[in-house]
Amino acid sequence: MKRRDWSRLGLARPRLRGGDLLRESALSTLRHPGRSLVTVVGTVLGAAAYVSTLGLGATMSGQVSSVFDARRATEVVVQPEDAGLDRSWTDGAGQRLARLNGVVRAGSRVAVGERPVRRTIGETGAGTAVPVIGADAEALRVMDPALTAGRLFDRFHDERRVPVALLSTSVAARLAINRVGVAVFVGDDAYTVIGIYHDVARRDEAMAALIVPYALGEELVGADGGGIATRDVLVETAPGAAQIVSRQAPLAIRPEAAEDLRAIAPPDPRSLRREIEGDLTRSTVVLSLIALVIGTISIGNAATAAIAVRAPEIGLRRALGARPRHVFVQLVAETSLLGAAGGAVGALLGILTVSVVALANAWTPSVDLRAALVACAVSTAAGLLAGLVPAARAVRIPPVRALQR
Repeated sequence: MKRRDWSRLGLARPRLRGGDLLRESALSTLRHPGRSLVTVVGTVLGAAAYVSTLGLGATMSGQVSSVFDARRATEVVVQPEDAGLDRSWTDGAGQRLARLNGVVRAGSRVAVGERPVRRTIGETGAGTAVPVIGADAEALRVMDPALTAGRLFDRFHDERRVPVALLSTSVAARLAINRVGVAVFVGDDAYTVIGIYHDVARRDEAMAALIVPYALGEELVGADGGGIATRDVLVETAPGAAQIVSRQAPLAIRPEAAEDLRAIAPPDPRSLRREIEGDLTRSTVVLSLIALVIGTISIGNAATAAIAVRAPEIGLRRALGARPRHVFVQLVAETSLLGAAGGAVGALLGILTVSVVALANAWTPSVDLRAALVACAVSTAAGLLAGLVPAARAVRIPPVRALQR
């Protein structure tokens, strides 16, 4: 009806106030709570998946980064490019590296390979094959064995070539050794066991090895007529300095031919965290979009089905003066409200999931409230889009036909 027709009849032009719109939408949604709950399941799942995955990703990446930094991100290993490089490059390498900023300590190692180890010199058989590692006092401190008994050897043992050895618990068990002070024989040479360790902070290969002073390790290589050995220099760095030290180490050790050496450093923990978060975020977005699409379709189907049921109501509203755009806006507001409710419930479930998982694993939960707001906003937009087509169909129903249903 045109504006002048309303004036001629003495009636005010019908209006739909914002408060009335919200009240009517809420009443319509709460009138059938079961149907509304089923309708928003998709948006609830989408929002929960988005918030919980982002929160768990941030929580787990924080744990990975802290553990990685404590155990691996402070380690650099310098090795020769050519295995046949003369051993002289390791002489004094630890002292030269110690002058670099960010280096805590550095020392040389030589991996001798497997050697027959016995409890007594007169033992029959080939003995137990055990990998032997020669390490100077600084390299040993970089590996940082956790002792269960005894002590570590020091610079005195290395310089004086004192025949002492450290055993991992696995090697000690194979040799039936449960205390320090006993002797083991590597070939025909006797070594006094002064320490047994159950873990190392760096270089896990030491967990299955026998460790002797570096000078004695080189003697074992020479006892094989030159032998085949793997030499390296272990470096412990301050947190965050590993990448810089790895670039400087070859030049500091062998300035005349730095290209003969390569330094291996762990990846930057910050880069590792970004990669983890990036992968998790991409997976989250895909899963959330799938759930939101399902939620949008379910809301649209529910709204379409509701039109047939509510046709008399729509016809009565039109007959009482409601304009087509009033009906359109109300139906869209109802679906938007459903989407917003689903997003809010899903965001709360996501936050609860992150908190429960973090507390169960003794982690520090990390929840970004912005992710919850984004989930609510996207769910609301999904509800709005879902209501456009059903609302457009509803306004095309003639009032007379709607009242006759």
